[in-house]
Amino acid sequence: MLDVGCGTGQTAAYIAEQYGANVTAIDIHPTMIAKAKQRFASKAVSVRLHRASVEALPFPAGTFDLALSESVLAFVSLPNALAEIRRVLKNDGLFVGIEACHERLTAAEQKQIAAFYGFRQLMTSAEWKEVLEQSGFGCRQFSYAAAAEAPSLGAPIVIALPPTPEMASMWQMHQQLTAQFGDRLGYCVFCCEP
Repeated sequence: MLDVGCGTGQTAAYIAEQYGANVTAIDIHPTMIAKAKQRFASKAVSVRLHRASVEALPFPAGTFDLALSESVLAFVSLPNALAEIRRVLKNDGLFVGIEACHERLTAAEQKQIAAFYGFRQLMTSAEWKEVLEQSGFGCRQFSYAAAAEAPSLGAPIVIALPPTPEMASMWQMHQQLTAQFGDRLGYCVFCCEP
């Protein structure tokens, strides 16, 4: 299994620990790599960790049975990332994603949210389905949930970073955006085949 953009390694560690899965994880941010290494060592789990971009995965084609992305694809070149994920999956592999999504936000609201979070794109569920299909994926399952239904979304990332006045301010703004747009901003969950 490949955890694309593993962050602090929470999901990769959980899957390795709970299921005994053969897990490989990547992230491009040095702080996240350091946090993931610490997590894997403290839990004594075997996860192969690489500093790499989802846009240029350092693995041969057809390597993985499963690829997972959680809150990663909004920050990268989507066509490049999806092509790379598809390339490293086996023909009968699965791609599972949990990614930012919106329904009915105005262009100005999308711009405000994208600027705060650093998103390259913020898409609707229909746009996600279209992009996945255009990239050669067939969606087996697809669902959308508003942030208001998952108010702690984003908390693990903030907790994992050192507390600073800047982080407190960012967390407050995140809470404000969630309160303001929580009925129209959320995430989609999809399971696709290459």
